[in-house]
Amino acid sequence: MAADFDEPVFDDDFIRGATFTEPSARERLQPPSRREQRRTRRAAKRARRAGRTPLLRRRRRAGDPSHRKAVVQLLGIIAVLFAISFALWWWNKPPAEPEPGYQIVPTAPEAPPPEPEAPAPAPSTELPSSIPEV
Repeated sequence: MAADFDEPVFDDDFIRGATFTEPSARERLQPPSRREQRRTRRAAKRARRAGRTPLLRRRRRAGDPSHRKAVVQLLGIIAVLFAISFALWWWNKPPAEPEPGYQIVPTAPEAPPPEPEAPAPAPSTELPSSIPEV
């Protein structure tokens, strides 16, 4: 059941149980005790045996590429695009030697040769006596 608006959301018992204390500045400056050092070494050994690395020595996740890997990927993509464009150019370039042209032969039948007509009159050397009017 929902709480009424005038009731506090968290009661005093919840707040007392949720409080925690942080080490003071002096405690943080002191090196860890031998017992704590031994405890962290044992935890690290157990983690190594289990195949895990401790949180402080954890490397990058597998999905998080480094800058060098990103540069190599970019160069690879550029090389692939260049190879594709070069292949398309090679495919579409004109041939070095032109293909021999084929002679197109007409398919219509040839007309019969014309029959010889009467020979043309030979030119005369006589001068006309009169000039015809037009």
